Amino acid sequence: MAPVITSISPTSGHSGQTMTITGTGLGSLSTTKVNIGTKTVTPTTASNISVTFAIPSGCSGQANVTATVSGVNSNSSAFFYVAAPTVTSLNPSTGPAAPGAIDVFGTGFATATSVAFDAIGTAVPTVLSDSHLSVTPPAHGAFTGCTDAADVIVSSSGGTSSPIGAAGQFIYYALPTVTSVTPNTGPAGTTGVIVTGTCFVDVSSVTFTPVGGGASTPADNVSLIGVGSLTLDVPTLAAGTYDIQVTNPGGTSAAVAADHFTVV
Repeated sequence: MAPVITSISPTSGHSGQTMTITGTGLGSLSTTKVNIGTKTVTPTTASNISVTFAIPSGCSGQANVTATVSGVNSNSSAFFYVAAPTVTSLNPSTGPAAPGAIDVFGTGFATATSVAFDAIGTAVPTVLSDSHLSVTPPAHGAFTGCTDAADVIVSSSGGTSSPIGAAGQFIYYALPTVTSVTPNTGPAGTTGVIVTGTCFVDVSSVTFTPVGGGASTPADNVSLIGVGSLTLDVPTLAAGTYDIQVTNPGGTSAAVAADHFTVV
């Protein structure tokens, strides 16, 4: 009697996964071979009703699966090879410790189930197409520096994407802080005010905001000295006390007494 395949599991996937064939007359380890596409493999377990084997590489698209028992071929069952996903770009590729959703572009995303951000954590994506998904990166814990680049790795039924370097990394930014302002009092137009703090990295703006609320005014002639220091000129402002706040991709520094400048 010829062997008969009644089902295979999985019916789609990638090389390296274990496939199970169920049916009748499937033989034993000494009598059975499995054919998948153009490949012939030796099973890892085999009995009259069940055969398991590691799906080989080297095939793509649909591949027919058959069992050969003592030279007699079974019926065939279709298996579909799913290519491993690839990541090509992110938008945005930077953000704060608790980011909002980002877009990931690449290939092979149709069956994506998770997106890893190195050891920071994983997130469940929203698949928009085979080349586009949306995902909210997991929140970053305490920083040891001012930034942390995480490889974005997509997992699907086709396998796991490989790191591609900067184009496939999301960079977390620590929130900047202001710890002192020197001098902290003077007229509008005062030049060379020194602002010190932490994580003045990729600064997008430095502003004066009235203490207690109100419209912010950009500082004049901002010049970064290092990750913890910058100089600026005081813009045209009415008399009063202002918070000097620094903004980078990690957010805007908190308003604190140490960041005050009083215009007299």
